Amino acid sequence: MNKEIQYLIQLYQTAYDGDPWYGKSIKSILSEIDKDTAVKKVNDQHSILELLYHMINWREFTISRLDEGKNTTADSFGENDWQLLDHKDLTLWERGLKLLDATQTILIETLKKLNPEILDKIVAERKYDGRHLLYGLLEHDVYHLGQIAFIQKSVRA
Repeated sequence: MNKEIQYLIQLYQTAYDGDPWYGKSIKSILSEIDKDTAVKKVNDQHSILELLYHMINWREFTISRLDEGKNTTADSFGENDWQLLDHKDLTLWERGLKLLDATQTILIETLKKLNPEILDKIVAERKYDGRHLLYGLLEHDVYHLGQIAFIQKSVRA
């Protein structure tokens, strides 16, 4: 397996449920949040629930771009982004956590089988390569994890 792909797998695993240098992992922070906290909006900003589904959407987009056999258009992910969620449906939180776990499993399995040439190849319907996509998704997850941690602390205060 290509060393860079091995490194990406390590980064994704560490960010998701390991011990990242910047603090707590995605799973660690999300495990501290209950469904009532997840649906609260602070200063009319996005809720943790909305951020969770936003993260899932762009993980699914990334997986679709790595699996070149999929026919899902980039526009469909844009349309699905920041979807309107029924904040009264408290089952959405547990469902979202399971979906996020599923995207993690699929992403790691996809990376393990990935042809390293995809790192330098332009992503379908985009102007950047697979390397930019994969490192960008990590940055995206960590960015929103920071928002989630902030909202969680704000709700508790």
